[in-house]
Amino acid sequence: MTNLSLLRMMPHRPQPINSIDNLRDRVDRLFRTTTKLSNGQSQLSLDLPLTLNLESAINYPTKSIAEFLNFITDALPDGDVYLFGGVLRDLALLGQEGFNSDIDIVVEGNWSNCVTYLESLGARKNKFGGYRLEVAGWPIDIWNAKETWAIKQGLVQYKSIASLTETTVLNWDAILMNWRTRIFVCRKNYLEELKLRLLDIVLEENPDPLGMAVRVLRHLCLKDAEKVTKSAVQYLANCTKTYSYEEIKSREIRSYGNSVIEPPLYRYFEHLKTYENLDFHRRGSVVSGILKKELGLV
Repeated sequence: MTNLSLLRMMPHRPQPINSIDNLRDRVDRLFRTTTKLSNGQSQLSLDLPLTLNLESAINYPTKSIAEFLNFITDALPDGDVYLFGGVLRDLALLGQEGFNSDIDIVVEGNWSNCVTYLESLGARKNKFGGYRLEVAGWPIDIWNAKETWAIKQGLVQYKSIASLTETTVLNWDAILMNWRTRIFVCRKNYLEELKLRLLDIVLEENPDPLGMAVRVLRHLCLKDAEKVTKSAVQYLANCTKTYSYEEIKSREIRSYGNSVIEPPLYRYFEHLKTYENLDFHRRGSVVSGILKKELGLV
């Protein structure tokens, strides 16, 4: 593992959860008490006609994420609806103030019924086979659990919903919450790694390699990772071989509207790639010395 204190460029306020119960409380507070303001005219009304053959006892959802998730869950009596990845990661690491992202949902059950309902709301297919819509100002992507990208590519075999914890690039994303039961599904040691702010790579392959490289580097800057594993170091070192700093910064600005990835952070991993023939720990020591000289710290 590599200490990143030298590379921190910005102040952060991480608030890692102390327990899974703590995370469950954060989820409930976000969805039950908060409505995100929409920044445009794309917000969908949930008062559109329903095309599913659902029992009349089921109510139409209101303009709230919790009610929307309740409705989808009720529409799948033989299936389950899960929050997945980023929303849980940000709430677990930063709390409600740190979350301002898309919400990813995966469905295990009758996907065709779910699609019929989503299309009745005007949801549109995204480029990876899921559906996108907006509820209460929050952008939502909904996926069939068995057809998420890594599963479809044959990189991970689908055995159960827990298989999705092997499909994320980052360990912090490898978590789901069953909306019906409030039970969490996550990788072993998930809570410990989060408390330590330890960043690891689960699966390198992904449909947007440049975008993911940017995202991982931003995590180091914005989520205040204390340590990264050897596999994460190697992943980022390899990224500098593939992408220049200019390419990464350009993509970062295009995707996020700002840039927090500074050249010293990029050069750190670039130097690590250059000296990859050295023993891992020796390599880190050599590169830290080089970077300190470049930054005028010695």
